[in-house]
Amino acid sequence: MKGLGNSTTLSFDAEDRNTAHLVLLSLVETVSARLRQEHVRARLISISFRTNEFLSYSHQRKVQESTDCTDEIWEITKELFAEKWQGQPIRHMGVSVSDLCSDDFVQLSLFTKDYERNRKLDQVVDSIRQRFGAGVIQRSSYLNSGLSPMTEGVPEENYPTMSSIL
Repeated sequence: MKGLGNSTTLSFDAEDRNTAHLVLLSLVETVSARLRQEHVRARLISISFRTNEFLSYSHQRKVQESTDCTDEIWEITKELFAEKWQGQPIRHMGVSVSDLCSDDFVQLSLFTKDYERNRKLDQVVDSIRQRFGAGVIQRSSYLNSGLSPMTEGVPEENYPTMSSIL
């Protein structure tokens, strides 16, 4: 396996930073859970987004220590997004990770903060979601947002499908 990723095309334009961040976070939650499920860690984190005028942007960063931590990947994706986004309405977003390595051992630096605590927290959240469903645990920022915390950030309402009679 060379990399993991997740992306979504929105049914609306994400026009503000908060909405875009919530969509990115839902993508990060899914990608980081998949990293832990596959017992790998990533050294390269990438984001991509497409505006409602079909202009595509992408940005990536190589990290010093490989990671599978949701919060670490989330912080990096926010920084990458802030460096590229110019306020345009967004219709498609994606997060991917690559340059994978095994999670058998971890080389920590002096500046690594709360690594073990975050790793244990992520593992507990993953196990609860696997046992009881993805929607059982979610971040409070999703409560009244209309966005789903794990299903690629699409609105929770059911949109009727269009059909035509010939």
